[in-house]
Amino acid sequence: MLLRIHDIWISPGHDFKGRHGLGRESHATIRLDEAGCEAGMGIVGDRYHGKDPNSKTQVTLLSLEVVEEMCRHLGIPHLDYSVLRRNVLVSGIDLNGLIRKKFTIGDVEFEAVEECKPCYWMDEAVGPGANAFLAGRGGLRCRILTGGTLRCGDAELNLPEARSKPCPALLQEETKTREVVDALTVERALQILLNGSLYSVTMQTPGDEGLLVRGLLHSEGIDTSGYRVAFQTERKNATLIEVCIDDQSPSGSSRRLASTSSCGLCGKESLDPSFLEIPPVSKNIPIAAARLRAIHAAVRARQSTFSGTGGCHGAAAATDSGEILCVFEDIGRHNAVDKVVGFLLENEILASAAVLTVSGRVSFEIVQKCARAGIPVLSAISAPSSLAVETAERWGITLAGFCRDNRATFYSGLHRVESTTESSSKDSPPRGE
Repeated sequence: MLLRIHDIWISPGHDFKGRHGLGRESHATIRLDEAGCEAGMGIVGDRYHGKDPNSKTQVTLLSLEVVEEMCRHLGIPHLDYSVLRRNVLVSGIDLNGLIRKKFTIGDVEFEAVEECKPCYWMDEAVGPGANAFLAGRGGLRCRILTGGTLRCGDAELNLPEARSKPCPALLQEETKTREVVDALTVERALQILLNGSLYSVTMQTPGDEGLLVRGLLHSEGIDTSGYRVAFQTERKNATLIEVCIDDQSPSGSSRRLASTSSCGLCGKESLDPSFLEIPPVSKNIPIAAARLRAIHAAVRARQSTFSGTGGCHGAAAATDSGEILCVFEDIGRHNAVDKVVGFLLENEILASAAVLTVSGRVSFEIVQKCARAGIPVLSAISAPSSLAVETAERWGITLAGFCRDNRATFYSGLHRVESTTESSSKDSPPRGE
């Protein structure tokens, strides 16, 4: 969305802070056409710059529309905007709507923390009644996540990718097929740099990346004293975040995250190899919810460890006629899939596999393993992520989720789905979870 930056103000000192009953100070307030913003520090030259790294007072924004309405309401014909003691005066955006969100203006990324509440000093600086008028719309306090330059004039404000996104799909329920629009959880890679060196890659749902990384480092036994986010930016295939801590020893190649059973990308140093082009799967077989239901039932009957413990995942391969080629279990879905592919290769029957089934949800990494194995149909008990659907479509895989209770939802590779009674209505499918 387009907004306009009218003024950028900095001041080397506080006029009001700690001055109750003593009157205000008279530090100069300087207007700039452009200002340097440093991640975790603030606006260069401003009173808050570097005072409290990662504090919520690094930058304050205020709406010009609110200020103009206040002037009309209080009968103030002309106002020196420097007395407002806010850093950036903007128009064209509801600032309160940004609270607790991350956004970028130009090349600077912010985290909106809270309303910048007015205080009684506004009645002295602006005029009687200003404090009451600005209550609930006194501006926005922000942290700087990625440094850059703010400039007066028109600017583009961008919000990060949503946590879910709509996806058209086909829902087969017994003998009926209908079009639906499903909501999928967004899956995106997060590349982590620690003290300037690439540390690891993990998959995540966008949002709260700084908290995720700090918790992850703590879980790895790393002292996070002095933790701060140096910068965060969005790239084509991943979110890149650099964090800094006092301890320099875990950075770079001296420490890597071990691969885990819950995320096949954890522990990888670079994401790029995971997005190398894989030839689309061209094998064309007919598939329908009824056949998938039969395969899943046969697989479930062979999951002895799950039956005894309820605490492991299963994966299996089947032929296009529904014959079960193998079933494997593991604490991790990715591990179970790797065991299936390994068995098919070991016994030289990979070409016979037409359907790969997994318990639980489907992530990007599961789709990638299916594509590399050249298996045309991937079926899961639970939901896929947004990235799983996008890559399944790219690699020519028919991806089905929620394969239970006499139904299945097909998200990609719809040319393989056998037609039944169709309806053109577009509804939200039953979720089942």
